[in-house]
Amino acid sequence: MKTRFLLLAFLSLGLFTACEVKDDSPNDTQQINEELLGIWYFDAMIVQDEEIPYDDHEECGKDYIEFNDDGTYQQVDIWGCEEDIDAEGTYTATENTISLTLTDSETVVLDIATLNADVLLIEGMEDFDEDGEDERVQQRFTRD
Repeated sequence: MKTRFLLLAFLSLGLFTACEVKDDSPNDTQQINEELLGIWYFDAMIVQDEEIPYDDHEECGKDYIEFNDDGTYQQVDIWGCEEDIDAEGTYTATENTISLTLTDSETVVLDIATLNADVLLIEGMEDFDEDGEDERVQQRFTRD
């Protein structure tokens, strides 16, 4: 259940995130895509500066998202110590955003707050606690 919540939170950030159209050069886009390549493990959600650490079935491994060099991605949940593909599709990235296209052609655009060799931090505004007011929600991924 927590895993589904993390996916929903991850994908819903894009629904509440405005992005600016920007003409990136091919070199910038290629560099961003290269930084994204590989596996990113769920580490924590941060809501209004309060960190909620990942703590779901760690004895089996962490849920993760993998960005491939062919422009595809997979979100994998560890369920009963078995890997289960929860979402997959294609992606593109710019300096400030990741656009995920799901297999049903829905596109989600997520703001990138941090991207380096060790940390991917995405963020957006969302009514996380369902009180009618949007909160700043971040999701942090790490390489390990």
